[in-house]
Amino acid sequence: MAKTRREVLAVLGGLVLAPQALAHHGGHGSPGGMASGADLVPPKPIPWDAGACGFCEMPIKTPEGQWRGRTFPKGFFEQTYSQIAFKEKRPAPHNPKETVEALHFESIACMVNYAWVHGLKDGEGTTFYVTDRGGYDPQNPQGSVRLVPARQATFYWGERLMVVMNARLLAFRDPDRARAFAEAHRAQHGRQNFFTFQTLLDLAPLPEANLVALLARHAGLLGGKGDHGHDHSH
Repeated sequence: MAKTRREVLAVLGGLVLAPQALAHHGGHGSPGGMASGADLVPPKPIPWDAGACGFCEMPIKTPEGQWRGRTFPKGFFEQTYSQIAFKEKRPAPHNPKETVEALHFESIACMVNYAWVHGLKDGEGTTFYVTDRGGYDPQNPQGSVRLVPARQATFYWGERLMVVMNARLLAFRDPDRARAFAEAHRAQHGRQNFFTFQTLLDLAPLPEANLVALLARHAGLLGGKGDHGHDHSH
């Protein structure tokens, strides 16, 4: 069930503490305990060339050259690509006259926050997918993306991890690879934690760049698309 304006306003009023939520939550690396009868919808093709994030509207593919005053490393956006695949087509977010079989996101947090606002539940006519960062090759960003059901993934949070929208989250199919990644980046990333997808859903809305404005717009509290191209990448 989609969030009402009153519910969204109540959350917006408490977001001053949001950046500390993930840092202090004792997450674990095991799957999130999704019910055995949950829908497992196959992932849909990824529209790399024209796709935009369903929450913040940034590209899901790393722009070549400068984009809004910044130049990003090759494959920077793709490493956190996420998707909500639908069992049956649904109206498109910004054009109800069109239908879509999936929604695409360039940040794990964008996917979780979209689902929170619009009342989407993993396994209920949907399947949430994330990119396995453990098998990701930044030199072959689109070709190396392997999607794993979010309910089966281990999520890594690093205090100084640099990803799109400042979401600080990566997903791994293999918990051992997540732990190895954390160990290799301990000094670089500062505080670290692991989470299941269920924990991320429980903590939603998740901290990320421009969160308050995005939540308000998706809840119908703000009109227009606005400018979401500020410094959202680290």
